[in-house]
Amino acid sequence: LKPSGYKILLEVLVMGQFQNIAEVPYRFRLREKGESKLGVRQQINYLKHLVSLMRRTGELTRFLKFCLVGGSGVIVNEGLLWILKQFAGMSLALSSGISIEASIISNFLLNDFFTFTDRRSPGTGFFLRRFGKFNLVSLVGLGINLGTLLLLTHFFNLYYLLANLVGIAITTLWNYLANRGWTWKP
Repeated sequence: LKPSGYKILLEVLVMGQFQNIAEVPYRFRLREKGESKLGVRQQINYLKHLVSLMRRTGELTRFLKFCLVGGSGVIVNEGLLWILKQFAGMSLALSSGISIEASIISNFLLNDFFTFTDRRSPGTGFFLRRFGKFNLVSLVGLGINLGTLLLLTHFFNLYYLLANLVGIAITTLWNYLANRGWTWKP
């Protein structure tokens, strides 16, 4: 164990890789003396501790792979959005929906064979089940992405490709955590 600061329990929980954890409630009283030691420095140390835990467990590498795959999905999404809107003359909402689903498919395939290769169960049934879960998780991301795109273009008059990038950025963390914990659950 290599705890940093006051978060020893976090270190034990992550490095212990427990299957079940129970929480025992504790009720804090109002502080009677002294001041809290929680300041900016402790918060920075906490973030450093999280990064250290992610690095030691391999989760940082996995997240970076997920982001790399997501970057390729951005290219698929932005390129197809541009082609469908500019050349095919489709509406913004329809071209965005199609381009998002195309990037979801490419991201699933790359994540299944690159990012989460150690968590795959063999067989077509398991592949299709993972693909279905990935799509369900991505539907929330699609809603966030499309909502952000339409909000930023209609109310803030932001250029549609830039607004789309903002939507993609907002969904990245959701997609990673949900897919890691459900689609490719260890």
